[in-house]
Amino acid sequence: METTVQIHLRLPNVAAAAVEELLWSLDPGAVSLSELGEETELTAVLASRVAAGLKERIAAFLAAAGIQTHFSLSLEGYRDRDWQAVFRQEFVPVVIGERLVVAPTWWEAPLPAAPIRLRIDPQMAFGTGHHATTHACLAALVAQADALPPTPGGLIDVGCGSGVLAIAAHHLGFAPVVAIDNDPIACATARANAAANDAGAIAVIDGDLATTTLPPVPTVVANLTASAILTHLPALLAMVANGGRLLLAGILSEREAEVTTALTAAHWGVDHRFERDGWVALETRQAKPSTRSELP
Repeated sequence: METTVQIHLRLPNVAAAAVEELLWSLDPGAVSLSELGEETELTAVLASRVAAGLKERIAAFLAAAGIQTHFSLSLEGYRDRDWQAVFRQEFVPVVIGERLVVAPTWWEAPLPAAPIRLRIDPQMAFGTGHHATTHACLAALVAQADALPPTPGGLIDVGCGSGVLAIAAHHLGFAPVVAIDNDPIACATARANAAANDAGAIAVIDGDLATTTLPPVPTVVANLTASAILTHLPALLAMVANGGRLLLAGILSEREAEVTTALTAAHWGVDHRFERDGWVALETRQAKPSTRSELP
């Protein structure tokens, strides 16, 4: 039987969300977050073989994400306790305006009144609406759906993870909706979540931006990282139909200038900016439309 350990990770608040996302990708028994002033402590239960190289993995992850910060890590033997009960108490429903609520499947108390109620659990594919970047994307989609006609057109969710953004977009009236991710686990999770939330019409594609070409649509959402956005910006821009919008998220505030500089060089401008907990989302639009084929 595989042994498990409990890890305690302390680091500045600005890096906590990104590292929490990394921990979820390691198939933890659970992840808990506690804010301690300007620092955050993340506690997780991991397989011993995974925890063995965790310090080096976190350091490499932070370096790749362009996050320069310190952190401390300690491990201890895991004692069996009702971890899931503690963990579930912390995952309350996420409410976006008056139209959308995202709740875990185990939530039994009455949900806030809203026409769209999604049930999505945290798994290896990150995305429940709690993360600042996901929350910003959901808020932007609701605002955009409110501002556009009853049929806002097609949408592509790049790096879909759990599929929460694509599923919300489907219920907000965007169609067709395509979700793409290069992680097979994320794609399987997104398909399962879509089916469980009456959004089976969403097309989930297992692929990457370097090899996958999709017809342009009016709205593209890319909740990635600043590094990934900068690397794939030409491909992301090519997905947006003339006059359409590109929503970029997963950008740490200290790297926002890099992204906006790249957008300006490509003749794209920022219409709206969202910031929460040190993370920035940008709703952008092409300044000089070009001619190309589009999906409705």
